[in-house]
Amino acid sequence: MKKIIVAVSALVLGTSAMAQTDKGGWMFGAGSDFSFVSSKFDSEQDESASDMNLNVSAGYFVMDNLSVGLGLGYGSSKEAGADDAVSSFVVGPMVRYYLPMKVFGQLSYQIGSVSAGGEKLYSTGDLGIGAGYAAFLNDNISIEPMVRYDMTSAKPDEGDSVSGSAFGLFINFGIYLGN
Repeated sequence: MKKIIVAVSALVLGTSAMAQTDKGGWMFGAGSDFSFVSSKFDSEQDESASDMNLNVSAGYFVMDNLSVGLGLGYGSSKEAGADDAVSSFVVGPMVRYYLPMKVFGQLSYQIGSVSAGGEKLYSTGDLGIGAGYAAFLNDNISIEPMVRYDMTSAKPDEGDSVSGSAFGLFINFGIYLGN
């Protein structure tokens, strides 16, 4: 009997928690990170760098549990002693699908450019595939840890394209507004 009560309770709580992802609703997300790295390879060489990234997104639930939207990102990186910071701006579509109990999968593609000192260095493209969990603090606000794999390519104005990949853990905040 105890197992049946636990199973029914989990089903009821999981179903009521899904109201934030109903068709016609909106989701807004934001995340940022800041890092500072200092390294010393020998007594003569001391290097440091600071990085800051801010990402925002908005999505509309075109059907229950499926959000289609747009993501924007800004990043800045500066090495100690450098005259200018290197900055990037990216924009692109994203799709997010929620499974029961607020586990989600996300696919995004962003294009943009990287510049330093007001001069464009190269164009960039990034395909991201991730999975995460929306931990709701109340009916509208969530903390969303996500694991994501990114495949990136960069094309300087002159020269060959360069590509790479990255794997990361992100923690974002979400705001969900019903229809």
